[in-house]
Amino acid sequence: MKHSGISIWLGLLVAPAVVLGAQSLNYVLVQIACASGRHTALDVVSALAFGFSVIAAWLAYRRWRATVGRFHGSYVPRGARRPFLALMAMLVAALCAVIQLTMWFPQWLLSPCR
Repeated sequence: MKHSGISIWLGLLVAPAVVLGAQSLNYVLVQIACASGRHTALDVVSALAFGFSVIAAWLAYRRWRATVGRFHGSYVPRGARRPFLALMAMLVAALCAVIQLTMWFPQWLLSPCR
């Protein structure tokens, strides 16, 4: 059961790093895309980052649903930490997916040479 905690770290730490890495890689690939006139490489990088963020959010959601339980309002036991972290991982990964999609959208409309 310990290996299932990886979905929390994927959502909390790896998804934002992948989105930032995709943005950096797209900046590097802009000159290549402009020279060739095709932005396929930019789209592949953005699609992979978006897909990773969606998968990380889905895994964190599954983890959250598996660990969430009923807690009393006046007392939050130590067992509430994992569901909270899983929920935060799901929200961070979902936000990363939305951010990646909004960074990908101008690539559809604008030429890489602009």
